[in-house]
Amino acid sequence: MGKMQRSKGATGERELCRLLSEHLDTVIVRNLEQSRSGGHDLTGVGGFALEVKRQEQLSIGAWWQQALEQAERAGLKPALAYRQSRKPWKFIVRLQDIADNMTGGNVAEVGLEAFCQLVRETD
Repeated sequence: MGKMQRSKGATGERELCRLLSEHLDTVIVRNLEQSRSGGHDLTGVGGFALEVKRQEQLSIGAWWQQALEQAERAGLKPALAYRQSRKPWKFIVRLQDIADNMTGGNVAEVGLEAFCQLVRETD
């Protein structure tokens, strides 16, 4: 990954930290050990291990697999947040993590407000 892509990724993580901190009225921080340990990007997001992507070319399948692996290592629920330029943040979560009667690998895509509501209700 090039320096410009890493910078854009870090900027996206800081942006999302700020937004989530404001909406959840709690402290969300970047996981600065993520590169070394292969961990999720943000900490403090309830029971979710959040993987953050700020890229124009979408690779949602690969990103989701990364989120699943990182969440399993952390013992948390997986979540993927992504955003392209001039578009809102989108979040992918497993339905089984937010609804008691759901099973399997089905996922839902939600916006920032809905994700924050899920964090508040499932924490």
